[in-house]
Amino acid sequence: MSEAVRVLVVDDEALVRHALRAFIADDDRVTLVGEATDGSEVVGICEAAHPDVVLMDIKMREVGGVEATRRVLEWNPRCRVIALTTFTTEWRALEVLRAGACGYLVKNSTPEQIIDAIVAAHAGDRVVSPEVQERFVRAAIEAGSSQITDAPALSDRERQIIEMIAKGLSNAEIAQELHYAEGTVKADIRRINNEWNVENRLQIVLRATELGIISL
Repeated sequence: MSEAVRVLVVDDEALVRHALRAFIADDDRVTLVGEATDGSEVVGICEAAHPDVVLMDIKMREVGGVEATRRVLEWNPRCRVIALTTFTTEWRALEVLRAGACGYLVKNSTPEQIIDAIVAAHAGDRVVSPEVQERFVRAAIEAGSSQITDAPALSDRERQIIEMIAKGLSNAEIAQELHYAEGTVKADIRRINNEWNVENRLQIVLRATELGIISL
């Protein structure tokens, strides 16, 4: 079994920290190495705890999550930051993603979704809650951000994978649904990324929507 992902939780609400502590304790893939109540404390705790992934609230009293994300990545660019917040507006997500976060989850996500996101982020993926992802897609459509008209050739399996990505399923969940190895799913996603010249799951959904392959 691979070593558990080391997680730091940053949130000014004690109830949220307690819930995340319980979620993390219930899954052997992750381990809690520290907690902070404000972004001003983050770097000091990171230096002591050496987390792999930081779960970061956005709105905090002294230093908010956007600035705290920048500070974490200045401390260690290899550390992965996932924003975990109540905000679902796309501009909030863009703000923290531009600061260097690799993910954006809303606090009504299930424990499984949160833990899967931590593991995926540690593996190098970007993770965005489906409701926020849908807002990105709708905003891109309304802005007329692409003139693409020709859809590249896709296998039936690749189309199924894209549809499941749009629903917010993880690679492991997609593999289970399609009865394929997770490595096969990852290889298909890499091929889609290369074929479409995109970098992550959100961009796949945007492009698939522009091409009319999926609709939201």
